Amino acid sequence: GTWIMGSLEVSVHEFRNTMLGMTREEGKVVYITEVAVLPEARRCGVGKKLLMAIDKLATIHQIESLYLHVDVTNDAAITLYKKCGYHIVERNPVHDEFTRSLNLHDGATCGRSHHLLRKDLRARSEEHTSEPVTSRSRMPSSA
Repeated sequence: GTWIMGSLEVSVHEFRNTMLGMTREEGKVVYITEVAVLPEARRCGVGKKLLMAIDKLATIHQIESLYLHVDVTNDAAITLYKKCGYHIVERNPVHDEFTRSLNLHDGATCGRSHHLLRKDLRARSEEHTSEPVTSRSRMPSSA
């Protein structure tokens, strides 16, 4: 039979009516709403494979950036996301307003706090064109 070890959900709707959404062309940013891996399948590469699959899908659809939130105490997930090329976004009013719009601001969910992370796919797609890459840092090729 089939055994589902994990799932990943993405959406573009979270950006509507937010300052972050207004700063980007519609359909060029995606929000990862959930990454779930069965406890017995964790630390076996399932999460990484799910994130690699969304990278491929995003590249096909010319997505520029992927965003997600993670609980600040979830060290394993933070490590995974960083290994896959995500970076914790520096807090600023635009990102704080986006986080608040999702009710993930500090203390909103039973006192928990979340990091907003982003993976910029523009630098990677520019590597495959003849145009020079700007000063943005490149994504690791293994991500």
